[in-house]
Amino acid sequence: MKKQLLSLLTAIALLTGAGFTTLNAAQGMKQKPSKPFLIQGKLPHLTMMVKAMWDDKDVALTAKQKKELLVIRKETITQAKSLNKEIMPLEAEIVKASYDGVEPGKLKEKVQHLANLRASATMVHLECIYKTRLILTKEQLEIIE
Repeated sequence: MKKQLLSLLTAIALLTGAGFTTLNAAQGMKQKPSKPFLIQGKLPHLTMMVKAMWDDKDVALTAKQKKELLVIRKETITQAKSLNKEIMPLEAEIVKASYDGVEPGKLKEKVQHLANLRASATMVHLECIYKTRLILTKEQLEIIE
């Protein structure tokens, strides 16, 4: 009797665990979309940091710096949004195809295209960081970063 009860409880635990795993995977698909970059959360979003301290007296951005920074910000956001409009639907298409049981080899070209788009978005991000740092003084960077 103990053995049957133990077997039954083990089976229930395994089935329940599998159900939660499936549920968690489905919920994971509904999370907010990730950013379009290859490197997630490790590179600073310097333009956002500058924007937050735009009129800070300690940072003391000059009119010339503000003008140059606005150009960089506009270019960066325009390029990133454009790439993101391609990245997110393509990513969703690949994920759906995977859930639908499409053979991985048939997705290879799309995955490579997605990787190229994400690499391009990462380069846009790196360019933004680089150009922004060129405009700011060492002292300003120390305050902002």
